[in-house]
Amino acid sequence: MFYQNLIRELLASGGRIGAYDPRHVEAFMRLYYGTLDSFSRSEFASKVTEAVHMIDQTGLVESEELAVSFGL
Repeated sequence: MFYQNLIRELLASGGRIGAYDPRHVEAFMRLYYGTLDSFSRSEFASKVTEAVHMIDQTGLVESEELAVSFGL
């Protein structure tokens, strides 16, 4: 839940509040990075942006399936 709150905050600060499910963003981040603890705040924000682009390319159905597969 910590990561989802941070993701929500970063999305809001970027003007994308409510546009993306933080669970989906976290799932894509976890797919590509084993741990999320090692990122600085600016690196984490960059990874959020990358995940948003992946969601745009993949779609909501697949993004939800990915989130569920990670137990999110």
